[in-house]
Amino acid sequence: MYLIYQLTLFIILIKQFSCQQSSVQIQKIEADPPNPNVGEGLKIRCFLINVDPFAQYPTQLLWSIRRFSQDRDFRILAFGGSVRDTLSGRVSARKESEEVYEIVFRPVQESDSGVVRCELANTEAQVRLEHTINVLVPPSISYITADVQVRAGDPVTLECRAQGNPPPLIMWIRQGQEYPTSYSGIYRIESVSKDDRGLYKCVAEQQTGQKLTAENYVNIFVDFDPTVICDQIIVEQVPNINADAEITCLGEAYPMNVLKWEFSQGNTNVRRAITSGAKYRIDTNVASDSIDSRYGSRLIIKNVEPSDFGIYTLIVMDESKRQSSAWTELRPSSFIRPFNKAISIFHFCSYFFIFLCLTVDIFLQ
Repeated sequence: MYLIYQLTLFIILIKQFSCQQSSVQIQKIEADPPNPNVGEGLKIRCFLINVDPFAQYPTQLLWSIRRFSQDRDFRILAFGGSVRDTLSGRVSARKESEEVYEIVFRPVQESDSGVVRCELANTEAQVRLEHTINVLVPPSISYITADVQVRAGDPVTLECRAQGNPPPLIMWIRQGQEYPTSYSGIYRIESVSKDDRGLYKCVAEQQTGQKLTAENYVNIFVDFDPTVICDQIIVEQVPNINADAEITCLGEAYPMNVLKWEFSQGNTNVRRAITSGAKYRIDTNVASDSIDSRYGSRLIIKNVEPSDFGIYTLIVMDESKRQSSAWTELRPSSFIRPFNKAISIFHFCSYFFIFLCLTVDIFLQ
């Protein structure tokens, strides 16, 4: 009989304890900041209600985490303010009061993205709340194609890979253009031409309240047949008046190996090389929109004389010995005589008018 009494009393105490503990609830779980940037500190607090500070069996709070990239299940971090897993010394925990517990990540890493759980460990029912950690990571370019050199007509594929959280949008922008050429990590040109050569920028863009970007560059060099174009086929100048003549041509070759001017007279095929000096000045510059392939060359013939009239040829050659040329003929000006004749007529009319006025004046007197 006494044994039955003791057993009944024990059951009543267990029920009272269970009822007392099950009355404790988790009110909320908060994170500061809600979406931390990688490298920042992160504080997560768990708030309890209906806590009896004089209870025979104190509340036991359990912290655990399941990281998306590493954990298949939850791993225990701390009991109350006692840390069990510091995640390489970055995690601390404390009991702020009977109602408030906190756990701190300092600093938070990208790998910490996951779910943090706080739960009561000594209750009949499962009492828990969870908070998702979303660690924000600025975008960065992890891979980009190296500079490309191809033959005109061949296909070209540019690849760019980026990382960050949230995953960034990747786009390609060609130098000199305002808008993207492609919104993809892969940019392909089926048949490249010399007009496709240039600098291409890969941009990884992320919208997380503020616009964050990362960028990297790749050059496309196109191997093509050389070309030369001159501004004029014929240039005229009056000789022996201390005046200069100017010839401008544009030569393209990649890689440029030879760029030279030559001069010939009459119908002869004999051409002599021209160099800068007392008689000639050569100004050659790479075009601003070129990758060492488009050269503007200006030849100035100083103090033109009759012996300077003839054919001026610009020749370009690439490293493969392919060459191209274009010429301009310097001729005597055909406008000097009509111009002088017009001046003579003007002078005659002027003199005649003056003579006529004088005659009329004398007659009137």
